[in-house]
Amino acid sequence: MENLAYSIGIQAYLYGFPLVDVARTRQLFEDPWNTFLHHRDLKDHTFKEVVAPNNDTLYSSAWVDLSNGPVVLSVPDVGDRYYSLQFLDTYTNAFDYVGTRETGTKAGKYVIVGPDWKGELDKSSKVIQSPTNMVWLLGRTLVDGEKDLENVHAIQDQYTLTPLNGGQTKSSIHLPPISASDLNDPARFFDIMTQLMNLFPSPVTDAAMLSQFKLIGIDPNNGFQGSKDPAIMAGLTRAVKDAQEIIEKSVNRVGTLNNNWEMFYDIGTYGTDYLTRAVIDKFGLGANIPAEAMYPRTQVDSDGNPLSGEHQYVIHFEKEELPPVDAFWSLSMYGSDQFFVDNPIKRYAIGDRTEELIYNADGSLDIYIQNSPPEGKESNWLPAPSDEFVLMLRMYMPKQSILEGTYQMPKIQKVQ
Repeated sequence: MENLAYSIGIQAYLYGFPLVDVARTRQLFEDPWNTFLHHRDLKDHTFKEVVAPNNDTLYSSAWVDLSNGPVVLSVPDVGDRYYSLQFLDTYTNAFDYVGTRETGTKAGKYVIVGPDWKGELDKSSKVIQSPTNMVWLLGRTLVDGEKDLENVHAIQDQYTLTPLNGGQTKSSIHLPPISASDLNDPARFFDIMTQLMNLFPSPVTDAAMLSQFKLIGIDPNNGFQGSKDPAIMAGLTRAVKDAQEIIEKSVNRVGTLNNNWEMFYDIGTYGTDYLTRAVIDKFGLGANIPAEAMYPRTQVDSDGNPLSGEHQYVIHFEKEELPPVDAFWSLSMYGSDQFFVDNPIKRYAIGDRTEELIYNADGSLDIYIQNSPPEGKESNWLPAPSDEFVLMLRMYMPKQSILEGTYQMPKIQKVQ
């Protein structure tokens, strides 16, 4: 029985990790349900809460409770500005969007309903149905530098959530208390996972997997029974340790290489790809679907050697090879810890909205990546730390050549 519990336990941990982690993340937010929390400042080197933050948008976040009925989302007219509100279910699938790409930039109202809601709405209502009664609404609103912050704050303040019945109803979602240590404790983890699967039923496509889980006492209808069997717990103890190692080691296997950049095409919606779902939860929770944004990253140059501030690099874009996007692109610099790097010009990313950027006479572009400023080329300088670093090229609303994999990512050439 121990070996069976070990084998199924690995699959169960990979399956349940995002579910437990999202519920834990919800508890880190002290804000009430159906209320937006807005980030008001662009992130810099002092921000250490989430790895690989962006310096292009302001985040807005809300946890939506649909257990007592629909909730109405209202958004303002944002003009020609890029924005997106991403809807994530409790299993971390991005199941819908409101924003520039999906619904345009005009003002609108959207009725968010739960999976089992059976009421009637006005025929003109724009309805978004969630697979689960808990939704994480993650917003990104484009900012053109510090001077633009007040304009974005005014937009953020017009993102609202209101229960359809007009009143504030008490939440019926009662999450079990979850700490970071529970992710490592087999008895706690699988008990919490089973409770959450009861609160937020799995999609029917997971039925075969769930029938296997019942063999080791993971049954949403009856609670976690495996803790009563020492052999099962011995297997699950091994399984948790090895499943965590699988997640850690798989981060470089879920992407596709393009000129030594890791491209992630199968993220945002996962179907039955539970491993990729767990990996993205661990290393990029809240990642967009590729149609909304792509996030190629690299830690090596064009020769495959680690990027380091001990060297100088240049990225050259021919005019026709600039990132093909319908929104914007930016190149972000992170230290080996995945956070922004302190630098004398307070530049953490460079891209198509960088005002000082100078293009060559033929329309091509050179970006200089090094620890010290390049003489006479500071306008196109992305400061690097003195040691190893990571680059991420954000491409929002990428065009088909990116989505289809035919666009060739730029080479990072070490200057000899």
